[in-house]
Amino acid sequence: MNANQRVALVTGAGRGIGATVGVRLLKSGFEVHFTDTNEDRAKTCVATLGEYHELAFAWGMDVTSDRDVGSVIDAVGTRHGRIEVLVNNAGIINQCPTQHIPTSEWNELIDVHLGGTFRCSRAAFPFLSAAGQSAIVNVSSIAGQMGMPIRASYCAAKAAIEGFTRSLAAEWAEFGIRVNAIAPGYVRTELIQKDLANGLVSEDQLSARISMKRLAEPSEIAETMLFLATEASSYVTGQVLHVDGGLSIDFDPGNTKIIAR
Repeated sequence: MNANQRVALVTGAGRGIGATVGVRLLKSGFEVHFTDTNEDRAKTCVATLGEYHELAFAWGMDVTSDRDVGSVIDAVGTRHGRIEVLVNNAGIINQCPTQHIPTSEWNELIDVHLGGTFRCSRAAFPFLSAAGQSAIVNVSSIAGQMGMPIRASYCAAKAAIEGFTRSLAAEWAEFGIRVNAIAPGYVRTELIQKDLANGLVSEDQLSARISMKRLAEPSEIAETMLFLATEASSYVTGQVLHVDGGLSIDFDPGNTKIIAR
């Protein structure tokens, strides 16, 4: 075991953005612990990592369970006595008119996103503080600051994560822990790909709303998360960084060319 090995833990890392940022951290020299509520999915992801397999570990972890979170993070943290990076990525989504959302589904989504971010941060605190200089990267969304119909619970959870991020950054700075969040826009993940294939959304319509006129690739989100996780952002804390191709700042992207003439 390398005593100087940097350690990262990523939640919701069996696929999508979580898996992508896990691999990016591996390539940057971290030992990475891929956690997912579906342990087989995490194991399948790790099994594809080839030359990096000695530094990659798969765990089944339900972020809504105090026992799961405490057990896994304690096992990871005690391996080296510290954790340098925690990425709180685990999430789910439901799409339902607010007047019809069952209380159980509302509570489940809030507990996965916000509760999971809180539980994992709380459990990782002793190991993050032991590292001397460490970072938490939370995952928000443009939905944290923009209204999205039929996604009330998702918007509420992401807005709450941004508030939690700022509070924790102020509170834990004295322990050498930086806390930031990333707010992606539309990303070409498995979920979006399914919606595109099923005709639930149109890529042309989505792209037309974005200043850069395209969806993000998971690797682009991962690069920004790596920035927030490492010494490249050593004086950045309590921030929410939008990585959305201009979606959240362009008042009328469809008329950009006309206005510019």
